[in-house]
Amino acid sequence: MNLYRTFREFLEKRGCEKAFNQAFALQNPGYVLDAALWEILGGDEFFLGRAFDWSETPEGREFWKEIDLAWGKVCAQA
Repeated sequence: MNLYRTFREFLEKRGCEKAFNQAFALQNPGYVLDAALWEILGGDEFFLGRAFDWSETPEGREFWKEIDLAWGKVCAQA
């Protein structure tokens, strides 16, 4: 299983891929999350918690907490 691809598909299905990309880029200047960076950063079921500060996004902490919980469920099923 390609977890990075699964992660991207998950974000797309949840309708938050654009918001994720924007938050990641704003809080990690000069970086775009691709498969290589995913591996370097240890992409796993806990990745969303490390990607950026949820409270510093327009969507807020509660939004990302729900996304994170859903991502954990996807990973548990894999």
